[in-house]
Amino acid sequence: MTTIGDILRWRRTLEPEGEALWFEGRQTTYAELDRKASQVANALISAGLETGQRVCVLDKSHDAFFETLFGIAKAGGVYTPVNWRLAPPEIAFVIDDAEAPVVFAGEAFAEALDGVRDSLPRVSTFVCFDGAREGWQDYGAMRDAAAETDPFADGPADDTAWQLYTSGTTGHPKGAELTHANLLSAFSVGTISFGGLRADDRSLVCMPLYHIGGSGWAIAAFLGGGTLVVTREANPAEILDLVESQPIHNAFLVPALMNFLIQQPGVTERDFSSLRTILYGASPIPEELLKESLATFGCELIQAYGLTETTGAAVTLPARDHVVGSPRLKACGLPVLGHRIRIAREDGSDCDPGEVGEILIAGPQVMKGYWKRPEANAESIREGWFHSGDAGFLDEDGYLYIHDRVKDMIVSGGENVYPAEVESVLFGHPDVADAAVIGVPDEKWGEAVKAVIVVRPGAELDAQALMDYCQGKIAGYKRPRSVDFIDALPRNPTGKILKRELRERYWKGRDRQVS
Repeated sequence: MTTIGDILRWRRTLEPEGEALWFEGRQTTYAELDRKASQVANALISAGLETGQRVCVLDKSHDAFFETLFGIAKAGGVYTPVNWRLAPPEIAFVIDDAEAPVVFAGEAFAEALDGVRDSLPRVSTFVCFDGAREGWQDYGAMRDAAAETDPFADGPADDTAWQLYTSGTTGHPKGAELTHANLLSAFSVGTISFGGLRADDRSLVCMPLYHIGGSGWAIAAFLGGGTLVVTREANPAEILDLVESQPIHNAFLVPALMNFLIQQPGVTERDFSSLRTILYGASPIPEELLKESLATFGCELIQAYGLTETTGAAVTLPARDHVVGSPRLKACGLPVLGHRIRIAREDGSDCDPGEVGEILIAGPQVMKGYWKRPEANAESIREGWFHSGDAGFLDEDGYLYIHDRVKDMIVSGGENVYPAEVESVLFGHPDVADAAVIGVPDEKWGEAVKAVIVVRPGAELDAQALMDYCQGKIAGYKRPRSVDFIDALPRNPTGKILKRELRERYWKGRDRQVS
């Protein structure tokens, strides 16, 4: 296999009548999925899509999403999912930055896009998943009118296959270019690290498909075999029902969702006997939640640490290390097959075991680079090493531990939030003289966004009014959950805000400065 499309072609040949997808009671075989993906590919080619062009997909998860994902690959395009939690102006930025000529969207998001169409001059074809709409093509009609033969228009293994957008330190998201080779390496290594997926497994796909943890886990499960049980979004009550009724054997979850599941009424009476493995990651996990998860779910847990830029997991903590009372519960784990981890000091030299520095990653999963961001590439990938922006250390046995973040990124419920994005919006308020955004501990989301504000002289500003001001300007998960007012922000002699000093009071008494 050299491309993403080859995964589906292989599965169709291996088990054409096998159940590939289950979504809200609707079943799709591998043969049906492959046929529909080929139709989507031919429809895209007929619409003028050229090799290497980006195709944006904006919707919550469903079965047709996978037809589109594989169809884009078969047409030689680049799958570019868009975070549906973003505000319309943010969505428009991503689509325009990707220079996408085609956009697929669900009905609710199509309506939002109609409001920002003037910002999307490059888009020539809008396709609505949910039927006919003025100015939009009907997805079903467009697909079904196309030929069922596979166009085999995929590019070589080193072509960009997916472009996933990550929040930007300067206020704008960047498109991480992941090649077919990146993805196939990650999926293959993932199935090995996971302990092997069986042909009759039913794997839960409940995390958003705009994340590497959503789409990446789904396609790795396809590669391993069996059926994807897809939910439109991560609803804890629905997930618990599906675990019992399907039943579910494997799942990828973020710590915040694991916490929500544990807190559901009657969870201790649920039957988790079918669950074999839960892979979890996307944000650090509190040790107490890990202990509760082991006790509640009664299955193997495997932690994954990585980034979009490393095509997901570059480090895993195997099930054997999930032992209550073991210091390894605080570790992220060991590098996956073919990868290396370094901990570097500011001068670039290697840290000693136990010494905290920046985590550097090298291996076949490191991205091709950021789309049209040469300066960001030069900063992030140096001499083959990806600079993660996370701070951590290695123990004597090579286990990686996360300590803090070199950058200011906040992880709230598995979503990355860069303070610069939020601060940019806050500074637009006429009564804000100065602003800093930090992450603070939160029992529900791991971390929550807090704004620390200096009010302009003579002005009065209410915390709720400021939070309301952010509505519609940035995604809901990026908006501050709380606001503190201060006379002056602490700065160093060059004027840089000392965010570590701001965060100190909220993180006091904790052994690491991330959650």
